[in-house]
Amino acid sequence: MKISFDLKTKEALEQKLTEFDKSAVRFMIKGFGWGGPTLGVVLDEQKSEDTVETVDGITFVVDKEEEFVFEDCKVLYTKTLFGDSFKVISASVGESTC
Repeated sequence: MKISFDLKTKEALEQKLTEFDKSAVRFMIKGFGWGGPTLGVVLDEQKSEDTVETVDGITFVVDKEEEFVFEDCKVLYTKTLFGDSFKVISASVGESTC
């Protein structure tokens, strides 16, 4: 997997992983709609069937069967009055938020 993110996103991911006592960021396919798959990102733990990639000290995991969707992706962090969120943009799928 090729994963990129900016410094603001890195800091937010580190803070969330610590806050929720998790060791990894999991990429996943949440479902399918008219525009193709809906992508998701959650805090989780590594499993034996995962592909693992560590980038700049942050561990990302994805189920091996879904790995092809996340071969080249970017993670973005945004914070608004309504809360904060992470967006996953996949070169093969486009963007999705959660």
